[in-house]
Amino acid sequence: MSSVRILVYWPFTRTRGIVYLLLSIIVLPAYMLNLATALSLIGLSSYYSALVGFLITIISLVMSSIHVVIYEVNTTVYTPAVTSITLFGMTFKIPTFLTQARRTAISINAGGALIPVAVSAFLTYMLYVRYPGLAVPIVVSVLVTALIVNRISRVVPAVGVVTPAIVPPILAALMSYMAIALTSSAYIFVTPVVAYVTGVLGTLIGADLLNISKVIEAAPIIADIGGAGTFDGIFFTGILAVFYASLISTL
Repeated sequence: MSSVRILVYWPFTRTRGIVYLLLSIIVLPAYMLNLATALSLIGLSSYYSALVGFLITIISLVMSSIHVVIYEVNTTVYTPAVTSITLFGMTFKIPTFLTQARRTAISINAGGALIPVAVSAFLTYMLYVRYPGLAVPIVVSVLVTALIVNRISRVVPAVGVVTPAIVPPILAALMSYMAIALTSSAYIFVTPVVAYVTGVLGTLIGADLLNISKVIEAAPIIADIGGAGTFDGIFFTGILAVFYASLISTL
């Protein structure tokens, strides 16, 4: 059953919430710098790249508390239990399961998913307008990254989709560089931009969308794509991919 509605709550509470805010303050400069780098490579001036990078980062952090519910589905929770049966004066304990109907809401986090996807769409459009030859490398790098990320990700009940944090951004940077080098080497200088798009979309598709059926099977109350906000794999991978791609491009 489809039901679009907005939920507002902070990804983390109490001590974890304080740690989240402190870490955000520490890494905000790096987030802004990497976003500004990607924006400058598509033609924005240094001033506007820095300004837009700053605004996107701050808005992403603030909007991490906004979750857009796009779908709801009926699920069943199976809880281990023991049933006792008495026969001829003897009691036997038989393992069984208790079933409980539940509704699972599938949502998209504004700061951790919607904004980076919107930025990726904008960057992809600008790249296509300026450098049409990059269409194939972008598609190839996104698809390959998505497939590999899907293979290394796993669904953990009560946690969600888990992937080794450092692998997706490095993978996105390498795939972007290789795809451009093999097909459109003249555009190698925009590798960090392609890496951002690859990191965001590759992680979204590979870790979240391709695993959504497994997440639903775990029957959580809410399955939140990008739910960790600016520290979610979608946002985090895109930002780090720019950094790693910048290093690779200068070698």
